[in-house]
Amino acid sequence: MRQMLSRSAVLVILAGAGLTACLRNGGTPVRSNLVPTGLNAAASRADEPVFGNTVTNIRRVLQKPYNGTLRFVVMGDNRNSSPISTGGNKVYAKVIEAVNQLKPDFVVNMGDFTFDALKPHWTTFERITGKVQVPYLTVVGNHDILFGRSYYETRYTQPNPETGLDDYSFDYGNSRIIALDSANYNLTDRQFVWLEKQYQTPLKKFVFTHTPPRYGVWDHKLSPSPEISARFMGLNEKYHVDHVFLGHIHLYDKRVINGVPYVVSGGAGAPLDRGKDYGENKYHVSLVEVTGNQVSERMVPIQTRIQTHGPTTYTHGLEANQMTDTVLRNFPSDYIPPEEQANDR
Repeated sequence: MRQMLSRSAVLVILAGAGLTACLRNGGTPVRSNLVPTGLNAAASRADEPVFGNTVTNIRRVLQKPYNGTLRFVVMGDNRNSSPISTGGNKVYAKVIEAVNQLKPDFVVNMGDFTFDALKPHWTTFERITGKVQVPYLTVVGNHDILFGRSYYETRYTQPNPETGLDDYSFDYGNSRIIALDSANYNLTDRQFVWLEKQYQTPLKKFVFTHTPPRYGVWDHKLSPSPEISARFMGLNEKYHVDHVFLGHIHLYDKRVINGVPYVVSGGAGAPLDRGKDYGENKYHVSLVEVTGNQVSERMVPIQTRIQTHGPTTYTHGLEANQMTDTVLRNFPSDYIPPEEQANDR
């Protein structure tokens, strides 16, 4: 059987399946099908994070025999501390502790790992994440490409040759995991062609992407256009996608739209979007269990008194594509937030 991997943020898991991707396989990008033995080979990439890159972690998932049940954790927007956004690292450390207690088969982080994508903050993110005890998969967010994609694509995921972006997928058990790259607040024609191929399967389909479609209460300027959003949601309806997981908005929200469940899980450490008339303003992760044809999903609150402060999705204009030279001068390359300095020495 085959496993499918592509660059957008789409993840698919099938037991004994083959893997197609443009992710890093040791020191070289993978651009062809990989048989299970190839997937299980040890990665030798010296500069990948201590917790592994995408290919390394998918190999770890596939090494585990499928016993009829799949459990995974979804999170988003830990977005660590910065000069104008504090507290996120401490909350995120609590999130990693919660993941280890839940012991899922794997975890997916749907992006915005750092606030500004500067090297010290990548280092802090990787230090905290290095304590995770399960395979850790990533879907790139808008804050992670503030200064381009070179860091992310060197250490985490290589572009999908079919889409040119960081999309990928793989199969495990009776489920297809699809990671779709919407970090640019857009989906391209090439991505839609690739995505529809991924949907043409009898397996259960789980999609992970950073930016929600522009729909209802999620309608804001930092989203795909109404036309792109409608096209994406229409494709999900056509192929009866089982769940779509979203980040970017810093809260928990779940809606069934034309038969398709959508879950926003953006509470892993970034300042919460408080004062909204929808969703739950809690730090959290989402736990998903797939047993046969049954799929359950629930929000797991993170127990902490820590409060984050700084710009949120809606309340601050300094999003990744709007940073000015004046603002960037507040982010020296060697900056480490005072709350983190003791841990980073």
